[in-house]
Amino acid sequence: MKTLKSALTAIALLFICVAANATAKPINGKPTKNDIVNLYVDAIAHGKADVLDKIIDDGLQFDIVRGENINNLNKSQLIDDLKNNGTLSQPVSTNTTVVIDDDNSLVVKVEFKYNNFTRTDRLTIENLNGWAITKIISTFK
Repeated sequence: MKTLKSALTAIALLFICVAANATAKPINGKPTKNDIVNLYVDAIAHGKADVLDKIIDDGLQFDIVRGENINNLNKSQLIDDLKNNGTLSQPVSTNTTVVIDDDNSLVVKVEFKYNNFTRTDRLTIENLNGWAITKIISTFK
């Protein structure tokens, strides 16, 4: 009898754990804010621009800072540029640092270290009926 109670308790705990884990997954297949960071890094580092259309907000503000020059792109210009120019065929390492993380937004600094330079992107990701990148600032050293 004692073994039966233990077995039933273990089964009940298993169901509770499965139910708790199920609630942590994205709703309706929408990516989480961490998924978006990973997809962005993969897109920039490996040229997978087709996924960016799904994770970038239509009102994206993208600023490229090179010295005193600042170039502004919108979503379609960014995606077109990546599709047309691709990425560098150099090895790249990445480092991601969370700057701000709360219920409605995430600010992340991503460093792409190539052989001859470092690109640092500061991403702002907001929850607008699902997580999306709303702002990117890129600097180069």
